[in-house]
Amino acid sequence: MKLCIGSVLLLWLICLSGMQISAQPISKHYLDSLVHLANNPKPDSNSLHAYIQMYRYFFDRGFYDSALKYASHALPLAQIIGNGKSLGQMYHRIGMSYTNLSNYDSAASFLKKALTHAHASQDTLLEVGCYNSFAYVYNYQSDYTTSIEYLLKAVHLIDASESPAIKNMLPQTYSSISYNFLSQKQFVKAIEYAKKALLIKGYPHENRYRVMLHLNAFDAYIKQKDISTSKKHLDSAIAINQSINNVILSAMVANNEGFYYQTIQDFSRANKAYLKSYQLNKSIGNRLLQSEAANNVADLYLKTKNYDEAEQYALEANAIGRELKLYQVVADTYDVLKKNASRQEDYKAALSYAELNKIYADSALNEEMHRITLSLESKYQNQQKEREIAALTITNAQNELEVMRRNRFLIAGGMGASAALIILGLFYRNSRQKNLLAEQDRKYQQEQIKFLERQQQVVSLQSMINGQEAERTRIAKDLHDGLGGLFSTVKMYFSTLQHETPMLKENDLFQKSYSIVDTASIEVRRIAHNMMPEVLMKLGLVNAVKDLCDNISAGKLMTVSLEVHGMNKRLNATTEIMLFRIIQELLNNVIKHAQATEVIIQFIRESERLSVIVEDNGQGFNTMETDDQNHSGIATIQSRVNYLNGKMSIDSEKNVGTTIMMDFLINE
Repeated sequence: MKLCIGSVLLLWLICLSGMQISAQPISKHYLDSLVHLANNPKPDSNSLHAYIQMYRYFFDRGFYDSALKYASHALPLAQIIGNGKSLGQMYHRIGMSYTNLSNYDSAASFLKKALTHAHASQDTLLEVGCYNSFAYVYNYQSDYTTSIEYLLKAVHLIDASESPAIKNMLPQTYSSISYNFLSQKQFVKAIEYAKKALLIKGYPHENRYRVMLHLNAFDAYIKQKDISTSKKHLDSAIAINQSINNVILSAMVANNEGFYYQTIQDFSRANKAYLKSYQLNKSIGNRLLQSEAANNVADLYLKTKNYDEAEQYALEANAIGRELKLYQVVADTYDVLKKNASRQEDYKAALSYAELNKIYADSALNEEMHRITLSLESKYQNQQKEREIAALTITNAQNELEVMRRNRFLIAGGMGASAALIILGLFYRNSRQKNLLAEQDRKYQQEQIKFLERQQQVVSLQSMINGQEAERTRIAKDLHDGLGGLFSTVKMYFSTLQHETPMLKENDLFQKSYSIVDTASIEVRRIAHNMMPEVLMKLGLVNAVKDLCDNISAGKLMTVSLEVHGMNKRLNATTEIMLFRIIQELLNNVIKHAQATEVIIQFIRESERLSVIVEDNGQGFNTMETDDQNHSGIATIQSRVNYLNGKMSIDSEKNVGTTIMMDFLINE
């Protein structure tokens, strides 16, 4: 038995919002002091800070009504103080409170206000936070597709930003995407994004997020029945958690540990882990998670025939569950109490518990059905939009058909009038018709010739490019294996001579010769790499282009950045080579002619369509007055684009820069 979906989302919201939970609950004296500060007759920043602290205290313990109350009190203070950034943050906090109270319309309304303030104040950090929060709203409503769309917007902002604080939010966002896929039971995708996030290092509170990511991976693997791999991730979460002081995380780790041992039928160790989770949640006063942990403990005590303990924990979990409307917890605990009463032959109590179990189980089922209905409704809305688009397409086709019918009617009328004239001038008509037929036949033959010429040009172009690439590959291999090997041997001989004849270390001619051989060896490797990069063949187009960008940026005269969307799968080898050559030639043109300081390369793939955009901030040029040297480079690029059956457009403006856009239809 694991935490319910709402509880897991609560834990994610607490951990991803950066809250640290201490081992001891906040004292009543401290709360009283916060209330005193908040009720200051002359509101100031201290009052606002006190309300925010009280909001956090109740939010991270699951008391969302109280959290909303204090956030709402803080809102007018933020408006009075006139701090736009604080005001946006308060809208955000209120939106999160409404989310957890299942009031999604109000949540969306306040999150939109927070997003508006983020745009107005150019607060990208808050904007990313809003997109993440919108993702939680739609996750609660089981609209996982929209949730992931908002998370991908956050990823786009993070990728485009140079701010370390914003860059540091990437692991959190990847974590949320992983959890969304986990909610949809798309375990492979969930693991993929968890591993992506685990590769990132050096950001604040890294260990806390790594614990969450390992728990995500554990959950995905154990649901795929891969027990051994799930155990590795659980062990990693346990090991990392020992180095941090976060009670919420420790409770989560203990709960997952209990679930693992319960899965492998080791009930004793499972119960020990569940008890630890229960005690940790109780220590910070988190009654929601405490009730679910007590429910797990009661269930295992019943399985191990510790009936008195099972009843004790079941009654505790039941009381909290009824207070917080946790229908599934209440139903489960009534089931434990029913079985316990039946064992004691108290059949009247057992019958009563059975009836209550059915009532609350039905309520839990209705709640789950409501979530499923929301998910289905979202899918229905998407399908409805697709149907509307299809209906508009059909309407347009019908309009075009009607136009064609009218044209045919006009043509028929014209033909009738022509027939009357033809009857009056039959001889003229016959002569004219013959001339027309001869002209049409001549034009048709000319079109056929042009078509065959174009086909021949395409075949010639393909043969030429294929020959070029084959020759590049051969020359690169010969340079690397042949000439490169010879240089390596010469360097080895020089080293041996230097070792056997120490005097040569003082000989300037020897040292200069050795240096020239070493430089030549490096230059041969560089030329071979440029002709056919090894990373292109082994790791694919994206990594090869990134390597090319890094090499150019290392010169510090021009920064080349790469943005990639939807390129999860590699293209076929020929297409990747052609695209790499296109990018390589474009960058060479920029370096030679543009005098640019920044270049952005974008790969955007949507289904079978691939868009490639190369944009620089150079001096630009008049596309109608291109010089011969530039024209030759563009012509080479255009030929490669034609080879891939693509289209290319160039937008350039003097002293502004140049944007080259290419579209390809990728046929796997």
